[in-house]
Amino acid sequence: MRWLVPTTIVIALLVAPVAGAAPDPHGAIDGPADPVAGVQPPVRATPPGRTFTVAAVGDWLAENLVNNAAAAAAPPGVRFDHEPLLRAMTPLVQWADLAICHMETPIGEPGDIAGYAGKGPYGYNKILAPYELAGDLHRVGFDRCSTASNHANDLGTAGIGSTLDALDEAGIGHAGTARTQAEAAPAAHLLTVNGVTVAHLSYARNSNSGWPAEDWRIDKAVTATKVVQDVAAARAAGAEVVIVSLHVFVEMQTGPTADDRTLVQQITSLADVDLVLVTGPHVIQPYEQVNGTWVFWSLGNFISGMGVANRGKYTDPRTLDGLMATARFTEQPDGSWLVEPWALLVCNVTGSRKVYPGITTLQDPALGTTLRTQLHACVNRTLVVEPRVH
Repeated sequence: MRWLVPTTIVIALLVAPVAGAAPDPHGAIDGPADPVAGVQPPVRATPPGRTFTVAAVGDWLAENLVNNAAAAAAPPGVRFDHEPLLRAMTPLVQWADLAICHMETPIGEPGDIAGYAGKGPYGYNKILAPYELAGDLHRVGFDRCSTASNHANDLGTAGIGSTLDALDEAGIGHAGTARTQAEAAPAAHLLTVNGVTVAHLSYARNSNSGWPAEDWRIDKAVTATKVVQDVAAARAAGAEVVIVSLHVFVEMQTGPTADDRTLVQQITSLADVDLVLVTGPHVIQPYEQVNGTWVFWSLGNFISGMGVANRGKYTDPRTLDGLMATARFTEQPDGSWLVEPWALLVCNVTGSRKVYPGITTLQDPALGTTLRTQLHACVNRTLVVEPRVH
Protein backbone atom coordinates (compact mmCIF):
# COMPACT_ATOMS: atom_id res chain seq x y z
CA MET A 1 0.00 0.00 0.00
CA ARG A 2 1.05 3.58 -0.52
CA TRP A 3 1.04 5.29 2.85
CA LEU A 4 0.58 8.99 3.49
CA VAL A 5 3.84 10.80 4.08
CA PRO A 6 4.36 12.71 7.35
CA THR A 7 2.06 15.65 7.89
CA THR A 8 4.89 18.18 7.70
CA ILE A 9 5.79 16.94 4.24
CA VAL A 10 2.15 17.04 3.12
CA ILE A 11 1.86 20.64 4.27
CA ALA A 12 5.11 21.53 2.49
CA LEU A 13 3.78 20.05 -0.73
CA LEU A 14 0.48 21.89 -0.50
CA VAL A 15 1.66 25.43 0.19
CA ALA A 16 1.49 27.96 -2.63
CA PRO A 17 4.68 28.98 -4.47
CA VAL A 18 6.60 31.74 -2.73
CA ALA A 19 6.80 35.24 -4.17
CA GLY A 20 9.59 35.61 -6.68
CA ALA A 21 9.58 31.95 -7.71
CA ALA A 22 10.66 31.15 -11.26
CA PRO A 23 7.85 31.44 -13.83
CA ASP A 24 6.17 28.34 -15.13
CA PRO A 25 8.28 27.09 -18.07
CA HIS A 26 5.08 25.97 -19.76
CA GLY A 27 3.48 29.40 -19.49
CA ALA A 28 3.04 31.66 -22.50
CA ILE A 29 3.86 35.36 -22.62
CA ASP A 30 0.52 37.07 -23.02
CA GLY A 31 -1.65 39.68 -21.39
CA PRO A 32 -1.27 43.37 -20.56
CA ALA A 33 2.14 44.91 -20.01
CA ASP A 34 3.34 45.55 -16.46
CA PRO A 35 2.79 49.32 -15.98
CA VAL A 36 5.92 49.58 -13.83
CA ALA A 37 8.49 47.36 -15.49
CA GLY A 38 7.14 47.76 -19.00
CA VAL A 39 7.21 44.02 -19.63
CA GLN A 40 4.45 41.48 -19.96
CA PRO A 41 4.01 38.99 -17.05
CA PRO A 42 3.97 35.24 -17.80
CA VAL A 43 0.49 33.77 -18.22
CA ARG A 44 -0.36 30.07 -18.52
CA ALA A 45 -1.33 29.06 -22.04
CA THR A 46 -3.63 26.44 -20.46
CA PRO A 47 -5.11 27.20 -17.00
CA PRO A 48 -4.38 24.51 -14.40
CA GLY A 49 -7.12 21.94 -13.90
CA ARG A 50 -9.36 22.10 -10.87
CA THR A 51 -8.36 19.81 -8.04
CA PHE A 52 -9.57 18.60 -4.65
CA THR A 53 -8.72 15.95 -2.08
CA VAL A 54 -10.92 13.37 -0.36
CA ALA A 55 -10.25 11.44 2.86
CA ALA A 56 -12.58 8.67 4.05
CA VAL A 57 -12.45 6.37 7.08
CA GLY A 58 -14.04 3.07 8.05
CA ASP A 59 -16.70 1.91 10.47
CA TRP A 60 -17.70 3.90 13.53
CA LEU A 61 -19.15 1.46 16.05
CA ALA A 62 -20.52 3.13 19.18
CA GLU A 63 -19.83 0.15 21.41
CA ASN A 64 -19.57 0.44 25.17
CA LEU A 65 -15.78 0.70 25.33
CA VAL A 66 -15.92 3.64 22.92
CA ASN A 67 -18.80 5.29 24.76
CA ASN A 68 -17.08 4.83 28.12
CA ALA A 69 -13.87 6.42 26.80
CA ALA A 70 -15.82 9.37 25.38
CA ALA A 71 -17.66 9.79 28.69
CA ALA A 72 -14.38 9.76 30.62
CA ALA A 73 -12.94 12.42 28.29
CA ALA A 74 -15.95 14.72 28.59
CA PRO A 75 -15.77 17.93 30.65
CA PRO A 76 -18.20 18.45 33.55
CA GLY A 77 -21.79 18.74 32.42
CA VAL A 78 -21.17 16.96 29.09
CA ARG A 79 -22.14 13.31 28.65
CA PHE A 80 -19.70 12.36 25.87
CA ASP A 81 -16.76 14.00 24.15
CA HIS A 82 -15.24 12.02 21.27
CA GLU A 83 -12.87 14.75 20.09
CA PRO A 84 -10.05 13.74 22.49
CA LEU A 85 -10.22 10.20 21.10
CA LEU A 86 -9.61 11.54 17.58
CA ARG A 87 -7.29 14.44 18.32
CA ALA A 88 -4.26 12.81 16.69
CA MET A 89 -6.28 12.40 13.47
CA THR A 90 -7.72 15.91 13.38
CA PRO A 91 -4.97 17.59 11.28
CA LEU A 92 -5.29 14.88 8.64
CA VAL A 93 -9.09 15.02 8.56
CA GLN A 94 -9.03 18.80 8.26
CA TRP A 95 -6.35 18.67 5.54
CA ALA A 96 -8.81 17.06 3.11
CA ASP A 97 -11.19 19.19 1.08
CA LEU A 98 -13.88 16.54 1.64
CA ALA A 99 -13.70 14.29 4.72
CA ILE A 100 -16.14 11.37 4.89
CA CYS A 101 -16.95 9.16 7.88
CA HIS A 102 -18.99 5.97 7.94
CA MET A 103 -21.72 5.93 10.59
CA GLU A 104 -22.52 2.23 10.87
CA THR A 105 -25.06 2.56 13.68
CA PRO A 106 -27.98 4.91 14.28
CA ILE A 107 -27.45 8.05 16.35
CA GLY A 108 -29.95 8.64 19.15
CA GLU A 109 -31.84 11.71 20.24
CA PRO A 110 -30.51 13.99 22.99
CA GLY A 111 -30.46 12.06 26.27
CA ASP A 112 -30.94 8.60 24.73
CA ILE A 113 -28.90 5.83 26.35
CA ALA A 114 -26.04 4.92 24.03
CA GLY A 115 -24.59 1.50 23.33
CA TYR A 116 -26.35 -1.86 23.38
CA ALA A 117 -29.99 -1.43 22.34
CA GLY A 118 -31.28 -5.02 22.39
CA LYS A 119 -31.38 -7.88 19.91
CA GLY A 120 -32.58 -7.65 16.34
CA PRO A 121 -35.00 -10.14 14.76
CA TYR A 122 -32.10 -12.28 13.51
CA GLY A 123 -30.21 -12.29 16.81
CA TYR A 124 -27.73 -9.49 16.08
CA ASN A 125 -26.97 -6.79 18.63
CA LYS A 126 -28.58 -3.43 18.03
CA ILE A 127 -26.28 -0.48 18.71
CA LEU A 128 -27.09 3.20 19.27
CA ALA A 129 -24.55 6.02 19.10
CA PRO A 130 -24.90 9.01 21.44
CA TYR A 131 -26.41 12.21 20.11
CA GLU A 132 -23.25 14.15 20.97
CA LEU A 133 -21.20 12.16 18.45
CA ALA A 134 -22.38 14.15 15.43
CA GLY A 135 -21.22 17.45 16.86
CA ASP A 136 -17.89 15.94 17.88
CA LEU A 137 -17.27 14.63 14.36
CA HIS A 138 -17.96 18.10 13.00
CA ARG A 139 -15.42 19.59 15.42
CA VAL A 140 -12.82 17.10 14.24
CA GLY A 141 -13.46 18.18 10.64
CA PHE A 142 -15.72 15.63 8.96
CA ASP A 143 -17.94 17.07 6.25
CA ARG A 144 -20.33 14.18 5.68
CA CYS A 145 -21.00 10.54 6.58
CA SER A 146 -22.25 7.50 4.71
CA THR A 147 -25.16 6.02 6.69
CA ALA A 148 -26.28 2.93 4.72
CA SER A 149 -25.17 -0.16 6.64
CA ASN A 150 -26.34 -3.44 8.13
CA HIS A 151 -27.17 -1.55 11.35
CA ALA A 152 -28.97 1.40 9.72
CA ASN A 153 -32.42 -0.05 10.51
CA ASP A 154 -31.59 -1.18 14.07
CA LEU A 155 -34.13 1.26 15.54
CA GLY A 156 -36.43 1.43 12.54
CA THR A 157 -37.53 4.63 10.86
CA ALA A 158 -37.24 6.51 14.16
CA GLY A 159 -33.52 5.64 14.29
CA ILE A 160 -33.01 6.70 10.69
CA GLY A 161 -34.71 10.00 11.50
CA SER A 162 -32.77 10.68 14.70
CA THR A 163 -29.47 9.90 12.94
CA LEU A 164 -30.08 12.37 10.15
CA ASP A 165 -31.50 14.97 12.53
CA ALA A 166 -28.32 14.81 14.63
CA LEU A 167 -26.07 15.06 11.57
CA ASP A 168 -28.09 17.98 10.18
CA GLU A 169 -27.92 19.85 13.45
CA ALA A 170 -24.14 19.33 13.55
CA GLY A 171 -23.72 20.57 9.98
CA ILE A 172 -22.62 17.21 8.58
CA GLY A 173 -23.96 16.01 5.23
CA HIS A 174 -25.09 12.42 4.72
CA ALA A 175 -26.02 9.81 2.13
CA GLY A 176 -27.46 6.31 2.30
CA THR A 177 -30.59 6.74 4.42
CA ALA A 178 -33.49 9.15 4.12
CA ARG A 179 -36.49 10.58 5.93
CA THR A 180 -38.36 11.45 2.71
CA GLN A 181 -38.34 10.29 -0.90
CA ALA A 182 -36.99 13.67 -1.99
CA GLU A 183 -34.08 13.29 0.42
CA ALA A 184 -33.35 9.86 -1.06
CA ALA A 185 -33.00 11.15 -4.63
CA PRO A 186 -29.44 11.05 -6.05
CA ALA A 187 -29.67 14.75 -6.89
CA ALA A 188 -30.01 15.44 -3.15
CA HIS A 189 -26.47 14.14 -2.62
CA LEU A 190 -24.64 16.65 -4.78
CA LEU A 191 -22.21 19.03 -3.10
CA THR A 192 -19.61 21.52 -4.24
CA VAL A 193 -15.97 20.87 -3.36
CA ASN A 194 -13.43 23.48 -4.50
CA GLY A 195 -15.79 24.50 -7.28
CA VAL A 196 -16.40 20.91 -8.42
CA THR A 197 -19.85 19.30 -8.27
CA VAL A 198 -19.42 15.98 -6.48
CA ALA A 199 -22.02 13.29 -5.83
CA HIS A 200 -21.49 11.05 -2.80
CA LEU A 201 -23.80 8.02 -2.75
CA SER A 202 -24.01 5.28 -0.09
CA TYR A 203 -25.40 1.73 -0.17
CA ALA A 204 -25.78 -1.34 2.07
CA ARG A 205 -25.74 -4.94 0.89
CA ASN A 206 -27.77 -6.32 3.82
CA SER A 207 -29.64 -5.37 6.99
CA ASN A 208 -29.42 -7.03 10.41
CA SER A 209 -32.96 -5.92 11.23
CA GLY A 210 -34.64 -6.33 7.85
CA TRP A 211 -35.38 -3.56 5.38
CA PRO A 212 -37.90 -0.76 6.01
CA ALA A 213 -41.26 -1.03 4.28
CA GLU A 214 -40.40 2.00 2.15
CA ASP A 215 -37.49 0.99 -0.12
CA TRP A 216 -36.16 4.52 -0.34
CA ARG A 217 -35.33 4.77 3.39
CA ILE A 218 -32.08 2.77 2.97
CA ASP A 219 -30.20 2.66 -0.32
CA LYS A 220 -29.53 -0.98 -1.16
CA ALA A 221 -26.95 -2.63 -3.39
CA VAL A 222 -28.20 -6.20 -3.39
CA THR A 223 -27.52 -6.03 -7.13
CA ALA A 224 -25.80 -3.39 -9.25
CA THR A 225 -29.01 -2.09 -10.82
CA LYS A 226 -29.93 0.66 -8.34
CA VAL A 227 -26.37 1.92 -8.03
CA VAL A 228 -26.02 2.16 -11.81
CA GLN A 229 -29.33 4.00 -12.11
CA ASP A 230 -28.47 6.39 -9.27
CA VAL A 231 -25.07 7.23 -10.72
CA ALA A 232 -26.69 8.05 -14.05
CA ALA A 233 -29.25 10.25 -12.27
CA ALA A 234 -26.49 12.03 -10.34
CA ARG A 235 -24.59 12.68 -13.56
CA ALA A 236 -27.75 14.01 -15.19
CA ALA A 237 -28.22 16.34 -12.22
CA GLY A 238 -24.77 17.83 -12.79
CA ALA A 239 -22.28 15.62 -10.93
CA GLU A 240 -18.78 15.93 -12.36
CA VAL A 241 -17.33 13.36 -9.95
CA VAL A 242 -19.15 10.42 -8.32
CA ILE A 243 -17.99 8.66 -5.15
CA VAL A 244 -19.78 5.49 -4.01
CA SER A 245 -19.67 4.14 -0.44
CA LEU A 246 -20.61 0.45 -0.19
CA HIS A 247 -21.22 -1.49 3.04
CA VAL A 248 -20.77 -5.26 2.61
CA PHE A 249 -21.60 -8.02 5.08
CA VAL A 250 -18.95 -10.77 4.94
CA GLU A 251 -16.56 -10.00 7.79
CA MET A 252 -12.92 -10.68 8.69
CA GLN A 253 -11.77 -11.56 5.15
CA THR A 254 -8.36 -10.44 3.85
CA GLY A 255 -9.83 -9.61 0.45
CA PRO A 256 -13.20 -9.10 -1.24
CA THR A 257 -15.54 -12.03 -1.67
CA ALA A 258 -16.24 -13.25 -5.19
CA ASP A 259 -19.77 -11.87 -4.90
CA ASP A 260 -18.62 -8.42 -3.82
CA ARG A 261 -15.99 -8.35 -6.55
CA THR A 262 -18.59 -9.27 -9.16
CA LEU A 263 -20.90 -6.53 -7.92
CA VAL A 264 -18.18 -3.88 -8.06
CA GLN A 265 -17.06 -5.06 -11.49
CA GLN A 266 -20.64 -4.64 -12.72
CA ILE A 267 -21.00 -1.20 -11.14
CA THR A 268 -17.72 0.11 -12.52
CA SER A 269 -18.35 -1.30 -16.00
CA LEU A 270 -21.91 0.02 -16.28
CA ALA A 271 -21.69 3.31 -14.35
CA ASP A 272 -19.38 6.31 -14.51
CA VAL A 273 -17.95 6.06 -10.98
CA ASP A 274 -14.69 7.72 -9.93
CA LEU A 275 -14.03 6.10 -6.53
CA VAL A 276 -15.51 3.21 -4.50
CA LEU A 277 -15.12 3.04 -0.70
CA VAL A 278 -16.02 -0.29 0.94
CA THR A 279 -16.81 -0.76 4.64
CA GLY A 280 -18.17 -3.62 6.72
CA PRO A 281 -15.51 -6.38 6.94
CA HIS A 282 -14.02 -4.77 10.12
CA VAL A 283 -10.49 -5.48 8.85
CA ILE A 284 -8.50 -3.72 6.18
CA GLN A 285 -8.17 -5.04 2.64
CA PRO A 286 -6.12 -3.87 -0.38
CA TYR A 287 -7.11 -1.24 -2.91
CA GLU A 288 -6.85 -1.57 -6.67
CA GLN A 289 -8.30 -0.40 -9.96
CA VAL A 290 -11.37 -2.20 -11.29
CA ASN A 291 -12.35 -1.23 -14.82
CA GLY A 292 -10.22 1.89 -14.38
CA THR A 293 -11.92 2.92 -11.11
CA TRP A 294 -10.00 2.90 -7.82
CA VAL A 295 -11.65 0.64 -5.25
CA PHE A 296 -10.71 0.48 -1.56
CA TRP A 297 -11.94 -3.02 -0.76
CA SER A 298 -12.22 -2.41 2.99
CA LEU A 299 -11.36 0.58 5.16
CA GLY A 300 -11.61 -1.60 8.28
CA ASN A 301 -12.70 0.05 11.52
CA PHE A 302 -12.15 3.68 12.38
CA ILE A 303 -13.15 3.16 16.02
CA SER A 304 -14.86 0.30 17.84
CA GLY A 305 -14.86 -1.76 21.01
CA MET A 306 -13.28 -4.70 19.21
CA GLY A 307 -9.79 -6.17 19.52
CA VAL A 308 -10.11 -7.18 23.19
CA ALA A 309 -10.64 -10.51 24.95
CA ASN A 310 -13.99 -12.33 25.03
CA ARG A 311 -15.39 -10.79 21.84
CA GLY A 312 -15.49 -14.01 19.83
CA LYS A 313 -14.27 -13.39 16.28
CA TYR A 314 -14.01 -9.68 17.10
CA THR A 315 -11.20 -10.46 19.57
CA ASP A 316 -9.00 -10.55 16.47
CA PRO A 317 -6.50 -7.66 16.82
CA ARG A 318 -6.92 -6.83 13.11
CA THR A 319 -10.22 -5.20 14.09
CA LEU A 320 -8.13 -2.43 15.69
CA ASP A 321 -6.77 -1.43 12.27
CA GLY A 322 -8.22 0.82 9.61
CA LEU A 323 -7.37 2.92 6.59
CA MET A 324 -7.92 6.54 5.79
CA ALA A 325 -8.54 6.29 2.05
CA THR A 326 -7.18 9.43 0.47
CA ALA A 327 -7.35 10.55 -3.14
CA ARG A 328 -6.50 13.64 -5.11
CA PHE A 329 -8.82 14.43 -8.02
CA THR A 330 -7.37 16.57 -10.81
CA GLU A 331 -9.28 17.72 -13.87
CA GLN A 332 -7.61 16.86 -17.16
CA PRO A 333 -7.65 19.00 -20.35
CA ASP A 334 -10.28 16.71 -21.90
CA GLY A 335 -12.61 17.17 -18.91
CA SER A 336 -11.89 13.76 -17.36
CA TRP A 337 -10.56 13.35 -13.83
CA LEU A 338 -7.28 11.84 -12.76
CA VAL A 339 -7.66 10.05 -9.41
CA GLU A 340 -4.47 9.50 -7.41
CA PRO A 341 -5.09 7.33 -4.32
CA TRP A 342 -2.96 6.60 -1.30
CA ALA A 343 -3.66 5.15 2.13
CA LEU A 344 -2.94 6.18 5.68
CA LEU A 345 -2.83 3.47 8.33
CA VAL A 346 -5.20 4.14 11.24
CA CYS A 347 -4.69 2.42 14.60
CA ASN A 348 -7.37 2.26 17.33
CA VAL A 349 -5.56 1.37 20.56
CA THR A 350 -7.02 -0.57 23.46
CA GLY A 351 -7.46 1.08 26.85
CA SER A 352 -7.94 4.68 25.79
CA ARG A 353 -9.62 3.69 22.48
CA LYS A 354 -7.82 6.64 20.90
CA VAL A 355 -7.17 6.66 17.16
CA TYR A 356 -3.72 7.41 15.72
CA PRO A 357 -2.09 7.65 12.30
CA GLY A 358 0.19 4.72 13.04
CA ILE A 359 3.27 5.28 10.93
CA THR A 360 3.58 9.03 11.46
CA THR A 361 2.96 8.77 15.21
CA LEU A 362 5.78 6.25 15.56
CA GLN A 363 8.21 8.93 14.37
CA ASP A 364 7.78 10.75 17.70
CA PRO A 365 10.84 9.88 19.84
CA ALA A 366 8.96 10.82 23.02
CA LEU A 367 6.22 8.23 22.44
CA GLY A 368 5.45 6.09 25.50
CA THR A 369 6.43 2.43 25.51
CA THR A 370 2.90 1.01 25.73
CA LEU A 371 1.55 3.12 22.88
CA ARG A 372 4.65 2.47 20.77
CA THR A 373 4.18 -1.28 21.24
CA GLN A 374 0.53 -1.15 20.15
CA LEU A 375 1.29 0.99 17.11
CA HIS A 376 4.17 -1.25 16.03
CA ALA A 377 1.80 -4.23 16.25
CA CYS A 378 -0.75 -2.34 14.13
CA VAL A 379 1.86 -1.56 11.48
CA ASN A 380 3.21 -5.12 11.45
CA ARG A 381 -0.26 -6.58 10.93
CA THR A 382 -0.66 -4.61 7.72
CA LEU A 383 2.49 -6.08 6.15
CA VAL A 384 0.54 -9.16 5.07
CA VAL A 385 -1.96 -7.02 3.15
CA GLU A 386 -1.11 -6.64 -0.53
CA PRO A 387 0.06 -4.42 -2.08
CA ARG A 388 2.78 -4.17 0.53
CA VAL A 389 3.92 -1.00 2.24
CA HIS A 390 6.49 0.90 0.21
